[in-house]
Amino acid sequence: MGIPFEDVAQGFTPAHPGLARSAGVPAVLAGESYVEALARVVYYWGYPAVDTFGRTNMWDLMEGKTGLQLGILPGAARNYTGALIDYMSPTQRWVVTPNNDTIYGAGFADLSTDAAVIQTPTEVPDGHYWTIQIVDVMTNVVHQLGSAGGTPGGKFLLVGPTWAGDKPDGFLEILRAPTNVAGVFPRSFAAHSAASKRQARSVLDQIGMYPLSENQSGQRSFGYEANARNAIFPPGITADVLAANPDASRPQWVKPETFWIDLGRMLDFNPDVGALDTPMADQARTLVALHQSNDAYRALLDRAALGADVALHQSATYVQVGVDAGNGWQRQRNGGLWGTDWFGRALAAVIYIYVNDFHEAVYLIRGTDNNGALLHGREHYTMTFAEGALPPVDRGRGGFWSLTMYDKDAFMLANAPGGRVNLGTVNLDAGDLTFGDGTLTLHLCHGEPTDPDARANWLPAPDDEFRLIIRAYVPDKSILDSTYHFPDVVRTADK
Repeated sequence: MGIPFEDVAQGFTPAHPGLARSAGVPAVLAGESYVEALARVVYYWGYPAVDTFGRTNMWDLMEGKTGLQLGILPGAARNYTGALIDYMSPTQRWVVTPNNDTIYGAGFADLSTDAAVIQTPTEVPDGHYWTIQIVDVMTNVVHQLGSAGGTPGGKFLLVGPTWAGDKPDGFLEILRAPTNVAGVFPRSFAAHSAASKRQARSVLDQIGMYPLSENQSGQRSFGYEANARNAIFPPGITADVLAANPDASRPQWVKPETFWIDLGRMLDFNPDVGALDTPMADQARTLVALHQSNDAYRALLDRAALGADVALHQSATYVQVGVDAGNGWQRQRNGGLWGTDWFGRALAAVIYIYVNDFHEAVYLIRGTDNNGALLHGREHYTMTFAEGALPPVDRGRGGFWSLTMYDKDAFMLANAPGGRVNLGTVNLDAGDLTFGDGTLTLHLCHGEPTDPDARANWLPAPDDEFRLIIRAYVPDKSILDSTYHFPDVVRTADK
């Protein structure tokens, strides 16, 4: 057992800072320099966890209630999941870069005193995609259940780091989380047809979480469709307020000015953070103690947090994040499975928090065209898939792909013509897209194309800068190893 973090924090102050002729100044500056450098690294390390822990505020909002946050977002009380009954609304401003391919569920588990039941579906049509993504408080994917991995239907027991016991009767497996807080996110694929959405809801209603104390034999229906009739609003927010200003309730999940206080609360609630994060958690606890005990260092730490936050958000953009994945697309190759890549994990928390394990879904992003210029709706761009070269995903396990349009703030277009915010598998299955000589050319621009074929394959852009994501769910090996290259985004002279 080491010495208390408060004692370690005291070591940053030299024993004799006031020596004659300023002889103690170098030691003072050395301590301050070290603390500032460490604080910046700890900020990147802790950013996703502070973000996630902040989202557990839904426990208070939803306590004793069932329904949708703001009427448009899944929400649930402690150790439950809630779910939508359709795609996430393009008008929402809480969740950056949501998909428009699945119907979402969400919930946060508190595993500090009890376990939670995770139910998987027993009645699923062949080839239907579903998943339950489980993340720890740091946003590491710790379990990914679903059609891609052939997860059987039934019950799993989600337990925290200190839980001890044997697998109860009626459970398939024990799922361990390394932190007391875990995010549980069900998803069910839905094409644009009413029949497909009914199927998606039917599968999703069999997926979710509830407290172990409520466990009974057999499978339960979660009643998401009935619950969706109830809109739950934070104090001071109403449907009319949101209609007038969609940003009225947009949270700032991580506030640099209160970061060290919020980080301390997160660590108090999550004494264990997993083997790879424990060494940094010790450093973080030392800085939290220093922030609490020393006015001068409190000011230095607050400034370091502000500086780190500015640097993080300047670099966490679709123009900058990721490595080359071919033809101008970028990718974080370790998506979801971050290990000790604290900077990459923090970047992801800003631009697309809670990405799946990359074996489940690969995300490719970009904010520039084939010439390296920023994407803008005033221009006309094309993406052309060669004959026989559509994205290779495993349809038998529910695989699909899509290209989604976002504004420069990483939100879907609230008023896209025809409600079209993405193109991909669902459009191909419905026969909505037009092929020419075996090739498929997608058109991206703000103004509606005049050519009928271009109009059929049009993905509307805002009249401003925009960003793009390709999602490939249940990807083929050639996508995983980047030997398959998605087409470039080429600026054309056409309007």
